[in-house]
Amino acid sequence: MSAFSRASVRGRIAWKYFDIWLLGGVIVLNLYGVLMIRSAVSGVTAWESYPQTQIMWMVIGLGFAFFFTLVDYRYLATMHWYIYIGLLLLLIYLLVSGQECNFTRRCISVGSRFAFQPSEFGRVFILISLSQIIVTRRKYMARFSNTILTLLYMVIPASLVFLQPDFGMSILFVSIWFVINWLAGLRISHFVVLFFLGILSLLVLYPNLQPYQQERFATFINPQNADEEDLYNIVQSEISVGSGGLFGKGYYQGTQSQLGYLRVQHTDFIFSVIVEEMGLLFGALPILFLEGFILWRILKVSLSTHDLVGTLISSGVAFILFFQMVVNVGMNLQLVPVTGLTLPFVSYGGSSLLTLYIGIGIVQSVSLRQRKQAFG
Repeated sequence: MSAFSRASVRGRIAWKYFDIWLLGGVIVLNLYGVLMIRSAVSGVTAWESYPQTQIMWMVIGLGFAFFFTLVDYRYLATMHWYIYIGLLLLLIYLLVSGQECNFTRRCISVGSRFAFQPSEFGRVFILISLSQIIVTRRKYMARFSNTILTLLYMVIPASLVFLQPDFGMSILFVSIWFVINWLAGLRISHFVVLFFLGILSLLVLYPNLQPYQQERFATFINPQNADEEDLYNIVQSEISVGSGGLFGKGYYQGTQSQLGYLRVQHTDFIFSVIVEEMGLLFGALPILFLEGFILWRILKVSLSTHDLVGTLISSGVAFILFFQMVVNVGMNLQLVPVTGLTLPFVSYGGSSLLTLYIGIGIVQSVSLRQRKQAFG
């Protein structure tokens, strides 16, 4: 058999592991999100182009997903130090010359129309870098000094994100560290010590949060004594969710979003718009089902691969989606403080959407290379 024929056979073996159901679930959820963004921004002239823009980001995201599917994730893992240092340089640049987005210095302009958020991309790429570091140092997992060393590895970029300030994303960074180390065999004793250190750190960090961040926590813990303005959007969100019922008020018929009572309804509070207009049966349940379906397909890839780096990366992508979904839905239901994390594949936002598609592409790369014979 010629080299070309052998390569073709290997290619066919590899592509049979491509998870079309995973990609299909992502596309359906993304399109549902575009429809709801269209309703959420109706009547706001400045936002009327957002649905078309989101479709553009979706198409670009699909291109990114296929590109990272073709790139061997193991090659990305070998580049972990370059990825890590590059991310640190971008985050440092943000603190010096970054563009303000929503009162935080988290954006870098690309031309006159577009800006991207390095921290959004960083959550996936830091996952790749950390996974390789953990696997390389796995023989030292029993040492507490190694645990502290890998924690510092994550705390440095998380601190730079915190200084933007972006508390929600910095918490996500640290949470990724915990999940990856737990999967790699973090000792319970180490976890217990770090848990109490984490509580102490939060108590130290709280006075250094921005006033609006402190107000969010205070509003969540003691809403009875909160300022009326701080409570406003939380109350509107509760009204939106509570008034949707089983079947909703109908597409374009939500009073809280259509009449402008609900703020940032196309990003942070898109779930409230969905439940108000589409109800429990056609809004909340389909969204949660699709998010859960995507998580299941990713975890299926994670369990099928024989490479620990691939397992950690896939599981990490699943955790990022799960964390953001739980936090976003939770803050819409006043179960967690408002953090600004988006609902995966549903909320409006270019950087967030592109990053998630990159994550899906990397998971597909793991899936294609889950068997040694696929690529020799």
